[in-house]
Amino acid sequence: MWYDWCQGSASRQAVRVVGRQEEAIRVANELLADIELKRLKVSEIVLKASRIARLVGHTELTEFLGFERNGYPDDGSATAWLGRAGRWADKEETTCYPVPIAQVEALVESAQQSIEAMRGGGNYSGNYSVIAARAHDERIMQTSDTLGTLTGICGQVVATVYDMVTEIYHELLFSELQANLFADTQERVDGSLATASGTALEKIERVSDRLRDGDPESVSQALTTCRRLIDSCADYVFPAQDESYAIGDGVTLKVGQQQVLNRLQAHTHACGASKSRRDRLRRTLGDLYDRCSAGTHAEVTIDEARFVFLQTYIALGEILTLSAPVDSEA
Repeated sequence: MWYDWCQGSASRQAVRVVGRQEEAIRVANELLADIELKRLKVSEIVLKASRIARLVGHTELTEFLGFERNGYPDDGSATAWLGRAGRWADKEETTCYPVPIAQVEALVESAQQSIEAMRGGGNYSGNYSVIAARAHDERIMQTSDTLGTLTGICGQVVATVYDMVTEIYHELLFSELQANLFADTQERVDGSLATASGTALEKIERVSDRLRDGDPESVSQALTTCRRLIDSCADYVFPAQDESYAIGDGVTLKVGQQQVLNRLQAHTHACGASKSRRDRLRRTLGDLYDRCSAGTHAEVTIDEARFVFLQTYIALGEILTLSAPVDSEA
């Protein structure tokens, strides 16, 4: 329920996003292997990387690959990319090689064929044999220089694509890990929260719909519901008692009906949570409870209410899923 709220009511759109992400991870992994094993030509690498850029909506990679596919403009808008692709023809960066990468590849192939052909044509005789031989050698050297430059461009393009796709790949893997962790946590928390919160949880879906739609009138209702969730969970995990609860070092807590946060703190202590964890949860729930009590104030925006709503779920979920009697966290 909460995952659906975070993702919005358009569940089919969420599925499509996940599908695109999985496809992007697969293609990126393939492309990195293709580059490392030299299985594709540079123009093929550019096309395959273009698919990744489209799947993830990566603006910079899309722009760079667009220049590589179609050629570079002469209006100065691609200066940075010309440098990264090694396409400047001089140190002063006044002339460049703006042609598409497929054309660069064709020029590389042509230069290689020319050099191969000239290697067998160096036998001269007669009065001008020395001059002819020198001219022949110069043509080979010039063609070799051109080949080196064009090959360098291809190498720079591949290196740039590799670096950017590697970064995208790692970001996608991290995002997938986050989604898996959240889904696992959601599965554990939802049932516990539904049992602990009673009727308060029934209002969440209506409130979240209104917050998602940007309804300002729902802010107060949303935060009031969050406060009731905290109250209900406190009643569930640690019912009110007349006697104080000892948490060690001579410190006791009043745990009556009105001491909601104290009862939650007593529960974390009873579960064996470390002092640092108990203190963190106490501070988090204290801040949330105070903010929820200010729900009727105009300074609580819809965006803030959404995050308070989500943070309440996470904090209560951590409390409800504490293992008893001993927690392993240090």
